[in-house]
Amino acid sequence: MTNLSKSNVLIVDDVASQRNILQHILSPLDITIIQASSGKEALGKVLNYDFAVILMDIEMPGMKGYEVVSLIHNNQKFKHIPIVMVTSKDNDSEALYKSYDAGAVDFVTKPVNDTILTKKVAQFIALDEHRRIAEDSTARLNILLNNVSEGILGIDLDGKITFANPKALELLAIDSEKFSTKLQDFLVLHNQDTTSPPDGKDSNGELIELLSTNSHNATSIGRVSLKGHGDWQSLTGNIFHSDYSCEITRKLNGEIDGAVLTFKDTTHEKETEAKLLHLANFDYLTNISNRAFFYEALQKSIIYAKKTNTSLAVMCLDIDHFKFINDQYGHDIGDLLLQIISKKLSDTLNEDDLISRMGGDEFAIILQEVPTKIYVENIAQKILNSVSEPLELNSIKIEVSTSIGIAFFEPDSMNMDDLLKAADTAMYEAKSEGRNNFQFFAIEMQDKAEKHQRVQMLLSKAILNNELTVLYQPKISLLKKKMVGCEALIRWSSEEGDMISPDIFIPIAEQSGQIIELGNWILNNVCQQISHWQTLPYFKGMVTAINVSVRQLGTSEFRQNLVKAMNTHGIKPENIEIEVTETATFDDHKVFFSELDKIHALGVKISIDDFGTGHSSLDYLRKMPVDIIKIDRSFIKDIGKDEEDEELIRTILAISRTMSIQVIAEGVETVEQLLFLQKNQVDNIQGYYFSKPIQAQAISDALNSNESSFKEQFGRFESHKAMTVKFKRHTLVM
Repeated sequence: MTNLSKSNVLIVDDVASQRNILQHILSPLDITIIQASSGKEALGKVLNYDFAVILMDIEMPGMKGYEVVSLIHNNQKFKHIPIVMVTSKDNDSEALYKSYDAGAVDFVTKPVNDTILTKKVAQFIALDEHRRIAEDSTARLNILLNNVSEGILGIDLDGKITFANPKALELLAIDSEKFSTKLQDFLVLHNQDTTSPPDGKDSNGELIELLSTNSHNATSIGRVSLKGHGDWQSLTGNIFHSDYSCEITRKLNGEIDGAVLTFKDTTHEKETEAKLLHLANFDYLTNISNRAFFYEALQKSIIYAKKTNTSLAVMCLDIDHFKFINDQYGHDIGDLLLQIISKKLSDTLNEDDLISRMGGDEFAIILQEVPTKIYVENIAQKILNSVSEPLELNSIKIEVSTSIGIAFFEPDSMNMDDLLKAADTAMYEAKSEGRNNFQFFAIEMQDKAEKHQRVQMLLSKAILNNELTVLYQPKISLLKKKMVGCEALIRWSSEEGDMISPDIFIPIAEQSGQIIELGNWILNNVCQQISHWQTLPYFKGMVTAINVSVRQLGTSEFRQNLVKAMNTHGIKPENIEIEVTETATFDDHKVFFSELDKIHALGVKISIDDFGTGHSSLDYLRKMPVDIIKIDRSFIKDIGKDEEDEELIRTILAISRTMSIQVIAEGVETVEQLLFLQKNQVDNIQGYYFSKPIQAQAISDALNSNESSFKEQFGRFESHKAMTVKFKRHTLVM
């Protein structure tokens, strides 16, 4: 009896836990279980294994289960494989009908019944064993009776065709009355070196060697059969791919007298197999290589670089703000953009370079045998220039950019994962540097990335564990000589007792998306505090400013949370101010400005922080519903030192008066600064001269008393002002 290997069973499901459950259920069976996490991966497995049965999930991202079934059963080579669909839907669902139409033979429903599944698979295994035994037995039978659907040829020692069955006559276009041709006349040689082993693409050379006049020499060392494949050409010029099997024949006395050869036209199967292989290795959308192909190619490139002592570089890049483009214009535009960018990248690179789509809008590039660092810089710059060219997609004008991270392979300290991590780290450094640029990996970046990751992890815990606190910096009216508002400022003391600066954790929260959760925490905390303050006797006119990230204003979520918080705590809109940084960047101007308009319509004040430091100050004032501008501290600190900054402050004040916008000077620390600001009719002051950020209780104390909490500071200011006036008078008299 034939010794059979274990039957193979393929489990296809995008959810690892579901695959593992099925594998556990089938573990009592004496089989080999192979898993695939997607349709494309399943196609690759089908090319490499012979399966007794495939358990296929219907609903998967990318290709649906029934699409995979169709691709497999369209190839005659794999049509015998039974496929059982695994579904959580009703058995009359449309997807299930499509699965049966594609060639599925059965289904099981989730949650899977252990007994039913095991018995079904056991039946398919038994059928598979019978099939393989039959195939093995058939292969040992007389080759001339192998299969009438295959061509069968009898060949003499000179290679001359002595017999051809009808199928052979049809495929080779041979006249049934004449067999004057030799088999060699039909073989297309792509590799003339017949002494070398077959390269997997063409073994016709070996066949010619076996059938040559030297066949006695070939067979004297035991060479009596050959299985192979190659391109054949009929007498009419039709080229087809042939799979063949050749056996040497002997006379009764044992003397070799020729050979018998069976062959079939496998052109269609080869084309289908090539398509399956392409799907397994290339991205379906952009038609460039995929992640799996990239990893395999990079491993080979690393081996080559080590062997030849040449330089190897990897680029990681993605499209800046791609999510916004997808959300704003739809996935059709997003897909079209990815196709165009892929084409641009491919056109920019050399023939030997590899570009792969790693998923989403992420791409990776392998640069082999890099001559110099400048060479890589030039390629990176060409990519930046090419990608940033304006596009028009379905009449929609779109401008995009990319951020590129570059890493060189260090053979003494890196493996493949290290190299990819380095390039990825450099890409995020490029993003943090404003996007639309490239950065080379440096070890400092890794340290920075690890610190960022640690802060990100600790911040999530800090929000849950209430390690965050809010301080409030008073805003003082010089005219009223009292506090008229304050700004809420978040502070973080970690569980280890370290004070982590907002300058560190706020940008990280912005990048990671934690700013949404953090912003909601601040909003609710501050609104709860305002609800207490408004019960105090001197609260009237008090406005509390809350800093809001532009990322929070990318959707309506913040506005909805703001309305909910005001209603929950009974807060009037005029007691809240939303503060937005002028230097911030945002994906969608329209959504940003629209959200500010809607928030302003609620009665909430809008202020611009760091005014004058950005590139679009006047544009902000024109497009935004601005109530207040805060003159940045960088201008205030140079009062009395830099006449240009003083003149810029006067310009800002003139614009604000023209547009009826209130002004606050932040970062005021000296009497000299106060004198200048008062002289130029700036009333509202914020800075260390009057107060550092203080606890909420200190604000409560100030709102409980009719006496100004800043009496001492005003006293010093008035005294200094009087002395200044006296000095000027004395100078005039002199």
